[in-house]
Amino acid sequence: MAIRELLKKNPRGMSVTQIAEAIGMNRITVARYLDVMRASGQVEMEPYGQAKVFFISRRIPVTAILDFFSDGVAALDREGRIIDTNRKFREVAGCRDTDLSGTHVAGLLSPLDDGGRLVDAIRRAGDGAEDYFESALSVHGENRRFFRVRFVPTVFTDSSPGSILILQDITEWKRGEEQMVAQRDLAWTLSAAQTLFEAMPPCVDTALRLSGMDAGGAYVADPETGVFELVHATGISQRFARSFSHISPSSPLGERICSGTPYYAENLKIGDEESMGGAFALRSYAVVPVYEGGQVIACFLVGSHIRDRIDPGSRKALETVAASIGNMIQRIRAQQDLRESEEKYRILFNNLDDAIFLHLIENGLPGRIIEVNDTTCTRLGYTREELLALTPLQINDPAYPGDLGEIMRRLLEEKHVFFEWAHLTKDGTRIPVEINAHLFTLRGEEVVISIVRDLRLRGGT
Repeated sequence: MAIRELLKKNPRGMSVTQIAEAIGMNRITVARYLDVMRASGQVEMEPYGQAKVFFISRRIPVTAILDFFSDGVAALDREGRIIDTNRKFREVAGCRDTDLSGTHVAGLLSPLDDGGRLVDAIRRAGDGAEDYFESALSVHGENRRFFRVRFVPTVFTDSSPGSILILQDITEWKRGEEQMVAQRDLAWTLSAAQTLFEAMPPCVDTALRLSGMDAGGAYVADPETGVFELVHATGISQRFARSFSHISPSSPLGERICSGTPYYAENLKIGDEESMGGAFALRSYAVVPVYEGGQVIACFLVGSHIRDRIDPGSRKALETVAASIGNMIQRIRAQQDLRESEEKYRILFNNLDDAIFLHLIENGLPGRIIEVNDTTCTRLGYTREELLALTPLQINDPAYPGDLGEIMRRLLEEKHVFFEWAHLTKDGTRIPVEINAHLFTLRGEEVVISIVRDLRLRGGT
């Protein structure tokens, strides 16, 4: 600033008139600047008769100490014009090497002024009321940063009112809070997912939201071939999807995934040979493997067409989401295997020539039927629903001369019994049968599985 440089060259001091003549500025403007510089501790004033002589301040300015603060600090006059700032404030404002004295703070921090709250806070501080609010500031090529904006009313040494503006960076706290909520919501969503195609969209969306990236996809490794298959993508081009729908574990990108270590590519330029950087105009991208049982079973591939860097907070968010879904993938795969296995057994169960039914034990006697196969329904002429409302006693031929009490005693003691009996169909037809019964425990209850052979099929009577 011209006034400060002029006073440095004149250590004996100068009056307002002398300064105005030396720099070619009117006296009123010079006097206003000197008041601001005096309030901020940059100059000192001593009266000599009717004149006021100004010197470069011999004191250590407060801002020299404030430059070591992690919060941005600015001294403002009553109207919101800047008197002085510390280094952190200038960094936030994007003016690291600029003297901001006299600049109105509302114009300088307009991205933080959501809904005119900054102007209102300046007015209230001028009236002596403290105020604060939270807001976000977006910087090109980087994630949004969150600040708590606080105004503290003050009175300067010349008795003029003003305020101290403090910008506290709460980005990490906000990210931690957002990450906790996102992980909770993702956990609820994944707990209800039954297939990978249901589970992967919320995983990718959560990863992009927490990391600030704008495009990406999730890959799951084929258990047999090891090839990583694209199962869901957001914000990518069709060309990208075609080129990277399958990633071989032996390809450069596949080897990077299989290494198990997250990989971050940054500051990519058009024409870069670095994988996708030049081909798809990505400025940065991340490859984050997903583990289960010490093995890489999936990965996230996310990138940005805008951001040059992937900051530590974004990296942590990606790795946290990746770590949280390994068990989910394993659970869904196990459920899929179980469903396939159950379907195979169901097909086998319903295509046997023998009738099969399961029933409970109630008071030492055959109790309610809980499951039957298709052959049982066809042979006896009942629907499945009708049979599940009956007990074996209701389909037994009451005229059969067998000793049911002895059969049940042997079943309960030996867990297995083989005997002959007769069943009655729904229309009363008598069927001689051979029953192979086994007793076992199912969900804490004693259950009998009976395999029933129609003796007529081998010439019995």
